[in-house]
Amino acid sequence: MNIEDKIDWNGWMLLVAVLALIASVIIPFAQKKYEEYRAKRNFQYYLKKQIGLILNLLTSEKLEYHEPSVKNEPKKELFFIQDFVGALRKDFKEHKNSVQPRVIFMLLMNVQKLCHFAYQLRRIISTIDLQSITDKTLEHGKELSKKELNNIYGLILICESFMGISLFHDRFDSIKSIKRDIENDIWKGLTVEKDLLTNQDRLNEDLLILNDNENSLKELSDILLIINQETKKYFDYENLQKKRKKGSS
Repeated sequence: MNIEDKIDWNGWMLLVAVLALIASVIIPFAQKKYEEYRAKRNFQYYLKKQIGLILNLLTSEKLEYHEPSVKNEPKKELFFIQDFVGALRKDFKEHKNSVQPRVIFMLLMNVQKLCHFAYQLRRIISTIDLQSITDKTLEHGKELSKKELNNIYGLILICESFMGISLFHDRFDSIKSIKRDIENDIWKGLTVEKDLLTNQDRLNEDLLILNDNENSLKELSDILLIINQETKKYFDYENLQKKRKKGSS
Protein backbone atom coordinates (compact mmCIF):
# COMPACT_ATOMS: atom_id res chain seq x y z
CA MET A 1 0.00 0.00 0.00
CA ASN A 2 1.49 3.31 -1.05
CA ILE A 3 1.20 6.51 0.99
CA GLU A 4 -1.59 7.92 -1.19
CA ASP A 5 -3.79 4.99 -0.21
CA LYS A 6 -3.27 5.87 3.48
CA ILE A 7 -4.47 9.49 3.05
CA ASP A 8 -8.13 10.08 3.77
CA TRP A 9 -8.85 12.25 0.77
CA ASN A 10 -12.52 12.52 1.62
CA GLY A 11 -11.61 14.03 4.99
CA TRP A 12 -9.17 16.48 3.46
CA MET A 13 -11.66 17.50 0.80
CA LEU A 14 -14.29 18.03 3.47
CA LEU A 15 -11.89 20.18 5.50
CA VAL A 16 -10.98 22.26 2.45
CA ALA A 17 -14.65 22.70 1.63
CA VAL A 18 -15.43 23.81 5.19
CA LEU A 19 -12.51 26.27 5.20
CA ALA A 20 -13.61 27.64 1.84
CA LEU A 21 -17.14 28.09 3.17
CA ILE A 22 -15.88 29.85 6.28
CA ALA A 23 -13.65 32.10 4.18
CA SER A 24 -16.55 32.97 1.88
CA VAL A 25 -18.48 34.19 4.92
CA ILE A 26 -15.70 35.78 6.98
CA ILE A 27 -13.81 37.62 4.23
CA PRO A 28 -16.79 39.67 2.95
CA PHE A 29 -17.82 40.36 6.56
CA ALA A 30 -14.31 41.48 7.50
CA GLN A 31 -14.05 43.54 4.33
CA LYS A 32 -17.36 45.23 5.09
CA LYS A 33 -16.27 46.00 8.65
CA TYR A 34 -12.97 47.42 7.40
CA GLU A 35 -14.75 49.63 4.86
CA GLU A 36 -17.10 50.88 7.59
CA TYR A 37 -14.13 51.59 9.86
CA ARG A 38 -12.30 53.43 7.07
CA ALA A 39 -15.39 55.47 6.19
CA LYS A 40 -15.83 56.41 9.85
CA ARG A 41 -12.17 57.39 10.18
CA ASN A 42 -12.32 59.48 7.00
CA PHE A 43 -15.45 61.22 8.25
CA GLN A 44 -13.90 61.91 11.66
CA TYR A 45 -10.79 63.30 9.97
CA TYR A 46 -12.92 65.53 7.74
CA LEU A 47 -14.96 66.76 10.70
CA LYS A 48 -11.99 67.48 12.95
CA LYS A 49 -10.20 69.23 10.11
CA GLN A 50 -13.18 71.56 9.69
CA ILE A 51 -13.94 72.20 13.37
CA GLY A 52 -10.21 72.27 14.07
CA LEU A 53 -10.12 75.74 12.51
CA ILE A 54 -12.19 76.98 15.44
CA LEU A 55 -10.07 75.14 17.99
CA ASN A 56 -6.92 76.62 16.49
CA LEU A 57 -8.10 80.21 17.07
CA LEU A 58 -9.35 79.45 20.57
CA THR A 59 -6.11 77.80 21.66
CA SER A 60 -3.49 79.84 19.80
CA GLU A 61 -4.78 83.41 19.83
CA LYS A 62 -3.95 85.45 22.93
CA LEU A 63 -5.46 88.89 23.42
CA GLU A 64 -3.57 91.74 25.04
CA TYR A 65 -5.51 92.88 28.08
CA HIS A 66 -5.04 96.39 29.49
CA GLU A 67 -5.75 96.48 33.20
CA PRO A 68 -7.83 99.63 33.86
CA SER A 69 -5.65 102.00 35.86
CA VAL A 70 -4.68 105.66 36.20
CA LYS A 71 -1.01 104.73 35.87
CA ASN A 72 1.01 106.05 32.93
CA GLU A 73 2.18 102.51 32.21
CA PRO A 74 -0.67 100.19 33.15
CA LYS A 75 -0.24 96.46 33.43
CA LYS A 76 -0.70 94.49 30.20
CA GLU A 77 -1.20 90.75 29.98
CA LEU A 78 -1.77 88.21 27.23
CA PHE A 79 -4.86 86.09 27.86
CA PHE A 80 -6.67 83.27 26.11
CA ILE A 81 -10.31 84.14 25.57
CA GLN A 82 -11.68 82.52 28.76
CA ASP A 83 -9.24 84.46 30.97
CA PHE A 84 -9.78 87.65 28.97
CA VAL A 85 -13.53 87.41 29.57
CA GLY A 86 -12.98 86.78 33.27
CA ALA A 87 -10.74 89.82 33.66
CA LEU A 88 -13.07 92.05 31.63
CA ARG A 89 -16.13 91.07 33.65
CA LYS A 90 -14.36 91.79 36.91
CA ASP A 91 -13.00 95.16 35.81
CA PHE A 92 -16.21 96.27 34.10
CA LYS A 93 -18.17 95.64 37.30
CA GLU A 94 -15.61 97.63 39.27
CA HIS A 95 -15.08 100.55 36.87
CA LYS A 96 -18.29 100.93 34.84
CA ASN A 97 -19.06 104.23 36.60
CA SER A 98 -15.51 105.56 36.50
CA VAL A 99 -14.72 109.18 35.64
CA GLN A 100 -11.00 108.57 35.13
CA PRO A 101 -10.10 108.99 31.42
CA ARG A 102 -7.39 106.32 31.44
CA VAL A 103 -9.63 103.78 33.14
CA ILE A 104 -12.49 104.43 30.71
CA PHE A 105 -10.11 104.20 27.76
CA MET A 106 -8.81 100.79 28.83
CA LEU A 107 -12.30 99.44 29.41
CA LEU A 108 -13.30 100.56 25.92
CA MET A 109 -10.16 99.05 24.41
CA ASN A 110 -10.76 95.69 26.08
CA VAL A 111 -14.39 95.58 24.96
CA GLN A 112 -13.43 96.35 21.37
CA LYS A 113 -10.80 93.61 21.45
CA LEU A 114 -13.42 91.16 22.70
CA CYS A 115 -15.70 92.14 19.83
CA HIS A 116 -12.86 91.79 17.34
CA PHE A 117 -12.11 88.28 18.57
CA ALA A 118 -15.78 87.36 18.15
CA TYR A 119 -15.61 88.81 14.63
CA GLN A 120 -12.56 86.67 13.80
CA LEU A 121 -14.36 83.59 15.05
CA ARG A 122 -17.44 84.40 12.95
CA ARG A 123 -15.25 84.71 9.86
CA ILE A 124 -13.73 81.30 10.52
CA ILE A 125 -17.10 79.65 11.10
CA SER A 126 -18.44 81.26 7.92
CA THR A 127 -15.79 79.33 5.94
CA ILE A 128 -17.05 76.04 7.37
CA ASP A 129 -19.95 74.41 5.55
CA LEU A 130 -22.10 73.48 8.54
CA GLN A 131 -24.84 72.11 6.28
CA SER A 132 -22.33 69.79 4.60
CA ILE A 133 -21.20 68.56 8.02
CA THR A 134 -24.84 67.92 8.95
CA ASP A 135 -25.43 66.00 5.70
CA LYS A 136 -22.30 63.90 6.13
CA THR A 137 -23.25 63.19 9.74
CA LEU A 138 -26.61 61.88 8.57
CA GLU A 139 -24.85 59.79 5.92
CA HIS A 140 -22.45 58.22 8.43
CA GLY A 141 -24.86 58.18 11.35
CA LYS A 142 -25.12 54.39 11.51
CA GLU A 143 -21.34 54.15 11.95
CA LEU A 144 -21.27 56.56 14.91
CA SER A 145 -22.25 56.05 18.52
CA LYS A 146 -25.13 57.96 20.07
CA LYS A 147 -22.63 59.99 22.10
CA GLU A 148 -20.64 60.92 18.97
CA LEU A 149 -23.81 61.99 17.17
CA ASN A 150 -24.95 64.11 20.11
CA ASN A 151 -21.53 65.78 20.34
CA ILE A 152 -21.46 66.60 16.63
CA TYR A 153 -25.02 67.92 16.43
CA GLY A 154 -24.51 69.86 19.66
CA LEU A 155 -21.39 71.56 18.34
CA ILE A 156 -23.05 72.41 15.03
CA LEU A 157 -25.95 73.99 16.92
CA ILE A 158 -23.56 76.01 19.08
CA CYS A 159 -21.68 77.27 16.01
CA GLU A 160 -24.93 78.34 14.35
CA SER A 161 -26.10 80.02 17.56
CA PHE A 162 -22.76 81.79 17.96
CA MET A 163 -23.05 83.38 14.52
CA GLY A 164 -26.39 84.99 15.32
CA ILE A 165 -25.93 85.79 19.01
CA SER A 166 -22.44 87.29 18.72
CA LEU A 167 -23.45 89.49 15.79
CA PHE A 168 -26.69 90.64 17.42
CA HIS A 169 -25.05 91.52 20.73
CA ASP A 170 -22.09 93.40 19.27
CA ARG A 171 -23.63 96.79 20.02
CA PHE A 172 -20.32 98.59 20.35
CA ASP A 173 -19.51 99.61 16.78
CA SER A 174 -20.78 103.12 17.55
CA ILE A 175 -17.93 103.74 20.02
CA LYS A 176 -16.06 106.74 18.60
CA SER A 177 -12.97 107.07 20.79
CA ILE A 178 -11.64 103.67 19.68
CA LYS A 179 -12.87 103.04 16.14
CA ARG A 180 -12.82 99.90 14.08
CA ASP A 181 -10.43 99.98 11.14
CA ILE A 182 -12.44 98.38 8.34
CA GLU A 183 -11.12 97.95 4.78
CA ASN A 184 -13.12 96.23 2.04
CA ASP A 185 -15.63 95.00 4.64
CA ILE A 186 -12.85 93.36 6.67
CA TRP A 187 -12.19 94.50 10.22
CA LYS A 188 -8.42 94.91 10.31
CA GLY A 189 -7.87 96.42 13.75
CA LEU A 190 -8.53 99.45 15.94
CA THR A 191 -7.66 103.14 15.67
CA VAL A 192 -7.51 105.57 18.58
CA GLU A 193 -8.73 109.15 18.36
CA LYS A 194 -5.99 111.76 18.66
CA ASP A 195 -5.72 113.44 22.09
CA LEU A 196 -8.38 111.06 23.33
CA LEU A 197 -7.45 111.24 27.00
CA THR A 198 -8.20 114.97 27.05
CA ASN A 199 -11.65 114.50 25.53
CA GLN A 200 -13.63 113.64 28.66
CA ASP A 201 -17.01 114.15 27.01
CA ARG A 202 -16.25 111.65 24.24
CA LEU A 203 -15.03 109.06 26.74
CA ASN A 204 -18.13 109.56 28.90
CA GLU A 205 -20.39 109.12 25.87
CA ASP A 206 -18.66 105.87 24.95
CA LEU A 207 -18.76 104.60 28.53
CA LEU A 208 -22.49 105.25 28.47
CA ILE A 209 -22.72 102.96 25.42
CA LEU A 210 -21.09 100.20 27.47
CA ASN A 211 -23.47 100.71 30.38
CA ASP A 212 -26.55 100.91 28.17
CA ASN A 213 -25.55 97.62 26.56
CA GLU A 214 -24.30 95.79 29.63
CA ASN A 215 -26.61 92.84 28.95
CA SER A 216 -25.29 92.51 25.40
CA LEU A 217 -21.73 92.48 26.72
CA LYS A 218 -22.73 89.63 29.03
CA GLU A 219 -24.45 87.68 26.24
CA LEU A 220 -21.47 88.12 23.93
CA SER A 221 -19.10 86.96 26.66
CA ASP A 222 -21.32 83.99 27.52
CA ILE A 223 -21.53 82.65 23.96
CA LEU A 224 -17.75 83.01 23.57
CA LEU A 225 -17.22 80.97 26.73
CA ILE A 226 -19.72 78.34 25.56
CA ILE A 227 -18.16 77.80 22.14
CA ASN A 228 -14.71 77.76 23.72
CA GLN A 229 -15.76 75.14 26.27
CA GLU A 230 -17.73 72.89 23.90
CA THR A 231 -15.13 72.95 21.11
CA LYS A 232 -12.41 71.91 23.54
CA LYS A 233 -14.72 69.28 24.99
CA TYR A 234 -15.35 67.80 21.54
CA PHE A 235 -11.62 67.44 20.92
CA ASP A 236 -10.96 66.28 24.51
CA TYR A 237 -8.46 69.13 24.52
CA GLU A 238 -7.59 69.14 28.22
CA ASN A 239 -6.65 65.44 28.23
CA LEU A 240 -4.62 65.91 25.05
CA GLN A 241 -2.69 68.70 26.74
CA LYS A 242 -2.03 66.54 29.79
CA LYS A 243 -0.72 63.71 27.59
CA ARG A 244 1.56 66.10 25.72
CA LYS A 245 2.97 67.52 28.94
CA LYS A 246 3.46 64.01 30.31
CA GLY A 247 5.18 62.91 27.10
CA SER A 248 7.53 65.89 27.08
CA SER A 249 8.53 65.53 30.75
